[in-house]
Amino acid sequence: MLSSLSFLAAVPALFFSLASAFPQPPSAPFFENVTVWQPPASWPDKGGSYARSVLLNQNCEQGVPTLLATAAYNAPDGQYLIISQSTDYGASWSQISNANFNGNASLTGGIILQPFLFELAQPFGKYQPGTILLSGNRIPGDFSSTNIQLYASTDKG
Repeated sequence: MLSSLSFLAAVPALFFSLASAFPQPPSAPFFENVTVWQPPASWPDKGGSYARSVLLNQNCEQGVPTLLATAAYNAPDGQYLIISQSTDYGASWSQISNANFNGNASLTGGIILQPFLFELAQPFGKYQPGTILLSGNRIPGDFSSTNIQLYASTDKG
């Protein structure tokens, strides 16, 4: 019984010695209530939903990691998702791109729901690790169908 307890007591020390052998990113600052993105005042509907984010690290980036975020908004000027980026653990954000959801020209009006961001960890078809995938469910104005569209970014968003 005593030998079992000795082993269990040694496990935390082993874990911490292994953890210190690998470089760690700098500590994240503490902050609250950061706005990622805000619809313009001219938009009649300013609500958003289905916020999604991804921490990028499939290319073994060093230092402070990059975060990407998106959410579904009812944009009056078209069907797209706004992609925002943070390079300071989420303390501040900037808009880096829009993903236009017009892959099916027969769809008119409607909304985009359920966005999802994903970073490939291994090759997939012609896409290498680190490729960002964005999917969304485009629902036309007459709510007659759901149309999942998938986009790929090879430049981190």
